Amino acid sequence: MSKQTPDLRPKNIAQAIEGMALSFNPEKAGDLEATIQFHVSGDSGGDWNLTIAEGQCRCETGVLADPTLTINTPADVWLAIARKERSGAMALMTGKYKGSGKMSLLLKMDNIFSRQLTEAELAAKGWL
Repeated sequence: MSKQTPDLRPKNIAQAIEGMALSFNPEKAGDLEATIQFHVSGDSGGDWNLTIAEGQCRCETGVLADPTLTINTPADVWLAIARKERSGAMALMTGKYKGSGKMSLLLKMDNIFSRQLTEAELAAKGWL
């Protein structure tokens, strides 16, 4: 009898964005200091932000006064991107979500948030 592999993909938009902070790869980010604001519409939408500084990334709810990058997205679109069911670049180019501010940061996000989360990390957050 084989043990079923758990689904480690985010189950909702909050997990998708909070999971970005967990998957932050400081080696890829280097000395980056930035803030990313998410305005999420639709089911379970809201406002989240990521602060990247001193080799760490923190996720909080709320709105920042002057973020480096702002992403306006429907919840289902960003969740599909986070689950690797949709290409973030293609979704941006086809207008499924919008970015403003330092767009070069948006282009680096796949690299910066590339650390694979472990089953233990997800279980500790109660996401499994």
